[in-house]
This record gives sequence, structure tokens and C-alpha cells, in this order.
Amino acid sequence: MIRRTLAVLLLSAIFASTTFAGEDPCRRAYLSADAVTELHQCHVEADAGKAEAQLGYALILWSGYDRDSQPEEALRWFRRAARQGNLLARVALGRFLTSEEVPPVLRNKAEGYAWWLVSGQLDSASDLRQRMSVEEVAEGERMAKDFLVDYGPNR
Repeated sequence: MIRRTLAVLLLSAIFASTTFAGEDPCRRAYLSADAVTELHQCHVEADAGKAEAQLGYALILWSGYDRDSQPEEALRWFRRAARQGNLLARVALGRFLTSEEVPPVLRNKAEGYAWWLVSGQLDSASDLRQRMSVEEVAEGERMAKDFLVDYGPNR
């Protein structure tokens, strides 16, 4: 339930964007567990490297309606989209990797902090920094620099 709440907030912004407007298979698959063909199409597009589909597929795995959540696999897909510069995937990683509502085994404050820095979410990064150790902050800042070098700016 908590993962669904976090995802719904993000999903509202995503599906309102032009990227996921209209007949997007990921959107349809997210909204209905009966949309098996659309889920397959979304996965195919994500696997082919389409960042928007990777983000959509990650959201389905995280909290798609009437489906079992697969948060560990979802995080892998969020990372794939984020590495392509997808701003919403980067913001999602910042949120999901640092939320106290997410199981501890999935949390990574340094990585979440880095994605927030890279995505320009400086207020969120600053708030998180207050709850991080000196070592975690240093690791997050190092990761943010590496992310920018390796994956470039937001798109």
C-alpha cells in the first residue's frame, strides 16, 4: 500500500505528460491487470531501450494495479531509464531509494541523494542530507559526479 502511494504521486505527473498520453501500452498495462498484450508490448519497448517505456514498465512492476509488486526488479528498470537521462526516473529513484516507507533492504540514501542532485531536486537532496552520515554524503556526491559524466544531463 505504501509503495502504491509513492508511485501514484509520481504516476500522476508522468501520465499527465505528453510522453504517456493517449494509447501508450505502459499506461494501459499499469491501469489494468487484464491488459496482458499491452504489458508485453511495454516490456518489449523497454527492453529495446526506450527510456519512457523503461520508466512505465518500472512503475508497473513497482505498483501496477492488481499486480504483485516487484520492487527490486522495478528499481533495475528505473535505473535503466535514469541512465538514459530520463528526469522522472531520476526523481523516482531519489524518492524510492530514500523513503522510510520502502523496505530497508531496497534503500540506498547515497544513491538516492545522487539521483536527486543530478535531477536538480536540490530541496529534496538538502532535506535528505540532514539525515545522512558524512560518509553517505561523500559517496552520494561522488556518485552524482559519476552519473553526470556517464549518463549526462536530464532529458
